[in-house]
Amino acid sequence: MVASKAGFLALRDRAYAFLAEHGPADEPTLLAHVYGGPAPLALGPKLAAPLAGDPRLQRDPDGTWSVGGQTQASASFTALALVVTGPTPGRGRIVRVSARCIQHGQTLERFEVTVNPGKRVPRYVAARLGLEPAALDDLPPFVDVLDDLVRFLGARPIFAQDARLTWAFVDAEARRVGRALAEPILVDANEASTRLLELESKPTLALVAAHLGIGSVQIGRSDEDARVLGLVGSRLLDRPGGDLVFGSSASGASTALRRGQTSRALPDEPGVYVMRDAQDTPLYVGKARRLRSRMAAYVHRPLGPTRRLEGLVAAVDTVDTTTCATDLEALVLEDRQIRGLLPRFNTVRQQRTPRVWIRLPPWPRATSRKRQPAAPRLELSLGPSADDDGEFVGPFRNEAAAQQARLLARDVFDLDRLRQTDRTEYARRLAQAWAFLRGDSAAAEDLARRRSTPLLKTVLAFDARAELLPADPRDARYAVVRPGQTGIEGFVIERGVLRAWTILEDDDDITRFATDLLAQVEPRTAAEDVDVVLHWLGAQRPPARLLSLPSESVAAADAIEDAVLRLLAGEARPAGLEDPLDALVDP
Repeated sequence: MVASKAGFLALRDRAYAFLAEHGPADEPTLLAHVYGGPAPLALGPKLAAPLAGDPRLQRDPDGTWSVGGQTQASASFTALALVVTGPTPGRGRIVRVSARCIQHGQTLERFEVTVNPGKRVPRYVAARLGLEPAALDDLPPFVDVLDDLVRFLGARPIFAQDARLTWAFVDAEARRVGRALAEPILVDANEASTRLLELESKPTLALVAAHLGIGSVQIGRSDEDARVLGLVGSRLLDRPGGDLVFGSSASGASTALRRGQTSRALPDEPGVYVMRDAQDTPLYVGKARRLRSRMAAYVHRPLGPTRRLEGLVAAVDTVDTTTCATDLEALVLEDRQIRGLLPRFNTVRQQRTPRVWIRLPPWPRATSRKRQPAAPRLELSLGPSADDDGEFVGPFRNEAAAQQARLLARDVFDLDRLRQTDRTEYARRLAQAWAFLRGDSAAAEDLARRRSTPLLKTVLAFDARAELLPADPRDARYAVVRPGQTGIEGFVIERGVLRAWTILEDDDDITRFATDLLAQVEPRTAAEDVDVVLHWLGAQRPPARLLSLPSESVAAADAIEDAVLRLLAGEARPAGLEDPLDALVDP
């Protein structure tokens, strides 16, 4: 039965595609296209019968066929939210439908149903449902509720996030049982909000609701999404131009990121991508070590607010890409593009020099007998300078490592509490904490042993000296040697500027590799990019090897060659080190 319905559906699709492209046609012309040749007049009614049941098609009394028109906008619409098992209708199935019939801002009717998708339900989907996956086995399949859903939806416009993708899931479920549904007016919530509210930032449902003064409880649950969508849609419909937005399908038909060929056409190399809408406005700038893989990831993003960039996929019309030699240069170009284009889906990052030192300020002098000045505390710093007194420990390999060490010292020695309650004891413990950060862990181990085993394990695993770099990257010359896609990559970074990059391919000369890295060539990044480069340098992890290069050329070349040989040999991690990168920093 389903097979015969599927056969009818193929015929109906051919008829619909023909009429959508060529406009109204008389019955003999349409049947000739659908069946591949002229049909005998006597068989005309019988051949036309399978087409008559398609709600997308319309037959006039004179025998002319055309595409059924969409219902015009009215004061009512359907707020629709789904929970699905996968990113696209071909890979996912509907698990839950939450819909509300909204008229003049009021909910007239609700439709809530959870169904058995007939396939494995991912963990995050089960969490959104608040059900154990096994509980779905006793629920009806989607086909059992399809008629009720179609009756509920009627011919009202549908207001949803990623409206076309949302409808595609409903349509796909119907097509699995040989049925075609007439597409209603589809209004994309994110695009409508951007047009009517003139938002400059990315239009998430939570942000739009807050902008309109609508409270939300838990965005991400389909019933709450439908409720909030209903309120948002009502407010937008009442705004100037709202009737026009709800009067025709959203232009959010752009699905460049939903098409596999978008990613397949890209090289699998480092680079930067700029996503643009139909008006060529930049929406989002990103970077990737492998452009093709990154674009493919957008195709597989799940439906709804589980995406980090809600609303982006539906809005993108084109994707421009620029390949780069390295992921570092891609990171630098991304930063420049974000600052230059100001795309609304990006958060403009305020790049600053990473604070990789811990500073202990001097104790301030008392200025009054009645009131003592605040006691100093451990703080992150850019390092020693003429304007900065006190003592310093560093540089750590990145700001996260410095912050982790600082927080551990504060926790072990109870500095936050003592600073407020016992100034004398605080001074004693602060001195012990400073000694701990400089490598003396005796007092820290004693205190941790009294408190808890987990804290003692953390203290024993912490090695302050192993966390430190041999020189401040802002003032020194470093090399990074690491595996790449086509060989071993080498970078030389001097005072935060990328000076050189090259690749050691199979059977290549290691001496040539080191010589090329140390050659005086035009810098590959600029002074304005130093903070980005320093963040990248601090983020390198094994098997990358990080080297502080001596000033003498022969010694620097020897250090690079030695690092390459160790990398090729797959040198094992030394025992007792929490982070293997620490073994890769050569003084």
